[in-house]
Amino acid sequence: MVQRIQSVERALAMLDILAKSPKAQTIPELAKTMEINRATAWRLINTLLEFELVEKDDESGRFTVGSGAFKLAASTHTNTMSRKARPVLERISALFGASAFLEIAARGELIVLDQIRMDLPEDLDLAGMQVPLNCGSVGKLYLASLSDAELEKYLSTSLDSLTEFTVTDPSELRTQVLEARISGVAYNYKEHNLEWCGISASIRARDGKFIAYLNITLPTATTTKDALTSFTPQLISAAQEITALIA
Repeated sequence: MVQRIQSVERALAMLDILAKSPKAQTIPELAKTMEINRATAWRLINTLLEFELVEKDDESGRFTVGSGAFKLAASTHTNTMSRKARPVLERISALFGASAFLEIAARGELIVLDQIRMDLPEDLDLAGMQVPLNCGSVGKLYLASLSDAELEKYLSTSLDSLTEFTVTDPSELRTQVLEARISGVAYNYKEHNLEWCGISASIRARDGKFIAYLNITLPTATTTKDALTSFTPQLISAAQEITALIA
C-alpha cells in the first residue's frame, strides 16, 4: 500500500494549479480552488516560496510559478545539452585561450550550465554570480529575446553601472540589443569588470527562439576590443554546432 503525505500532495497540487492558471493567483483564490482554509494555503505557499518554486509579485500580491520550478523542469534537457555541448566548450576555450560558458535563462535569471575555466591570474567564476543584464554580453542577448514591450519596460528602469564603460543610456542599450536580436551576438568590453571582456552567441531552437547562450570571457590585459570582435565568426559557428547537436 502506497503511503501518501497530505502536506506534500497539497503543495504539489498548489504548484500544479499555478502552472496551469492563465494568470497569477491570490491566496484566497488558491484556497477556494483547493477547498482549504487560508491559513493552510499560506503555510503551503511559504514552503514553496522558500524553495523558489513559486514567486510573489510585490505590487499585486499574486503568486505564480517560480524559477526553481523552471529549473527542475529544464534539468533533464539541460543536462543533455551540457553533455553534448561540452566538447565544443573545451575546443573554443583552447582555441581562444578563454574561459567558456554555456548558460540559459529562467524567468529572467541567467544560469550557468557548464564552464571551462582557464588557469589565469585573474580568475573568473560566473556560476552563482549575479550580473546585471545591461552589464554583460549574455544579459544583452537575453534582453534581445524579450518582446518589444518587455524590453521597453526594462529600459524604463534604472540601469546598473558597474564600471565607467557600462551602457546605462537606454537609447544606446536599445540599439545594441536590437542588433543582437538580428545577429545573435553581443559584446561586453570592461562593462562588468575592468579586467574582463566577453562575447556571446545565441543557441537557437528550430523556430529561431533563443534557448541558450555560448560565452567566452577573456582578460582585457591581453585582449583588445578589435580582437574580441574578430572572434565573432568562430563563436557563431560553435553556437550553430551546439544547436545542431541538441536539435
